[in-house]
Amino acid sequence: MGFPLNKAFIGLWILLWIFATSGCLSYRVLREVEGSPVAAPSETLRIGSTTMQEVLTLYGAPSRIVALEGRDLFMYTQSVYVQNSIAFGIPLTDFAGSSVSFSGYTNLTRYDLLAMVFTPEGILEDMVFEKGSGLPYLETLFKDDSGKKAAPVP
Repeated sequence: MGFPLNKAFIGLWILLWIFATSGCLSYRVLREVEGSPVAAPSETLRIGSTTMQEVLTLYGAPSRIVALEGRDLFMYTQSVYVQNSIAFGIPLTDFAGSSVSFSGYTNLTRYDLLAMVFTPEGILEDMVFEKGSGLPYLETLFKDDSGKKAAPVP
């Protein structure tokens, strides 16, 4: 009597295997890079003595230049966006009228930033370097030491 039950169990496994192998499995990696690689500050850069011309010679043109109350802010930036996604679907339209699908994805954005502030005379006043930060650029620049965001930038 146990024989028909075993046949049904084996038949069910075969049917499940057919559904599983007739499905579609896909994995996708999307990677977008915006900007040029940002190098760490050189040891030759000295606050109070390095000139704007020396920085331009060493690093080239910045990604962005911002005027801040008579000072110039040079920003060298790069952002890297990575998305991983996986999807699995079993087409059951012949039997059930619809399909079964499962999917999931992750997103990760990392920012590299080198920001340099110059006096009106073109002398390096301050600099900030962040590699692989999860914070957008301006939040990184204008946060206070306790980790809280400072006042918004006008």
